[in-house]
Order: sequence, then structure tokens, then C-alpha cells
Amino acid sequence: MAEAAISAESLRDITITLDVYDDIFSDFDPRPYAQRQLSEDFVKEIARRYLEDKRGRFEVHFTIPSSMRDLKDESLIKKRLREHFSSMARHEDEVVRNIRGRGALYISAGIVVLLANAYFFFVFDDDSLLYQLLTILLVPAGWYGMFTGIGKLLDEPYEASEKKKLYEKFEKANYIFLSREPE
Repeated sequence: MAEAAISAESLRDITITLDVYDDIFSDFDPRPYAQRQLSEDFVKEIARRYLEDKRGRFEVHFTIPSSMRDLKDESLIKKRLREHFSSMARHEDEVVRNIRGRGALYISAGIVVLLANAYFFFVFDDDSLLYQLLTILLVPAGWYGMFTGIGKLLDEPYEASEKKKLYEKFEKANYIFLSREPE
């Protein structure tokens, strides 16, 4: 990938200059474009340069020497880009579900531990050494579980949710290949 720049004409466009179509894909993946993995550097670069207009639309322009253009390959590449970003959005959705599931598990465990402490209050005399030790161990553990679970439900999924939204936008982006005359 020779160069990447934001188009001066519109902030919603991302312009990527390619020497060959292979610049979009991983150097280590020899499969055809329809199955090939995208380059991590490419994905990071377009995500870093992502800007959209007020309506949430944007385009990714690829400039490539006119002698290298192949409409069939371009069609496959566009399809592959959409498939990749769709897959990444599904992955981030799964990450959010897993984090929230762990959060619910932490909250449930915290509640169970606090209920166990309440049960011991009725079983043991509240002045007994065993009850005091159990309270010292169970109450902080129960509250820790609840607070950690709430954090996992509310705070931790934010980054994965934002990535998912970005990937969904890249899945729907308009990918345009443009000819560039060799320098």
C-alpha cells in the first residue's frame, strides 16, 4: 500500500492508493480474493481514517494504476470487504454477549454469597467467632461480585459495541475503485 489519505473534497471519503489489489490482503494468505484474509494493516488504517458525513454515510476510494484494473477482481474484493466487516461485527456482538454473560454470572454469584451470609446470620449466633469470620470473608466477596458484574454489564461492553458499529458501517460502505495514471 503506497499511500493512504483523506480526500480533501469530502470528509466522508477515505482514499487509499494501491499499487496492486494484493495491498488490501494479507501477504501470508495465498487463497483467491473471494476467500483471502484482509491485511490487518489495511483494516487498522481505514478504521483509523474513518470519518462520516452527518447522515452516517461514507465511501472508501481505492486508486490503482489503470493498467492494473480488473472489474471482476474489484467486484470480488468489494464482496470480500463486506463479508469481512460483517464477520467482524458478528464477532464483536459475541464479545458483548460474553462480557454481559460474565457480568450476570458475577452478579448472581455475589447475590448467592450475600444470601449465604444472611443464612449464616440465622444459623449461628451473631457473636460467634465462626459467624464473624464468615462475615469478614463473605460480605466483601459478595459485594465484589455484584460491583464487578455491574461493571461488566455497563462499562466493559462499550468498546466492543463501538467496534461493532464501526464494522457495520464498513460493511455498508460504498467501495469505489478509481484509475490512477502511473507516475
